[in-house]
Amino acid sequence: MKHLFFTLPLTILSVCGQAQDNPFKKLKYDKVVIFDMSDRCHPKEWATDFGRVLKDCAIKDTSLSKAESTKLSELLGNKSSYGAGTASCFDPHLAIVYYQGKKIVAHVSVCMDCNRLSLSMPVNMQKIGYGKGKERIYSADGMRRSFRKYLNSLLRKYSFSHQSQAGDIWDMER
Repeated sequence: MKHLFFTLPLTILSVCGQAQDNPFKKLKYDKVVIFDMSDRCHPKEWATDFGRVLKDCAIKDTSLSKAESTKLSELLGNKSSYGAGTASCFDPHLAIVYYQGKKIVAHVSVCMDCNRLSLSMPVNMQKIGYGKGKERIYSADGMRRSFRKYLNSLLRKYSFSHQSQAGDIWDMER
């Protein structure tokens, strides 16, 4: 019985702590913009000169609604959004940018083809960080089906390129 009383509070603290690990919930921003990106910029440039990449390679952009921004932030920082397989291409065609005023406070690069993304800030499900200082990016495990489904709904709604198609290997039931 003693063990139950000792274990239960630890379990509750552990579960409550996990809910607060999402850095996107703490991020101060006033706007989230998604960008449909062309093939003109090499993925390595995304980490070293993200501002120029947006300027030179964005095909179109759309500001997300508050509800869309909140849902996307929940998914980006939720451990259950990750853990699926990936391929190695990483040729991102979707950029997600969080702004506070005109300043970029966080950004995410997404490749729907290989099921991977890189983030400008660490989240608890990430495997490895690359680079130093402001150029540091973090690589996460592959996106799970529910997360991909939400991203794809945004790509379709705003007529972005590189939408997942029916039968895509990453979207099949396992």
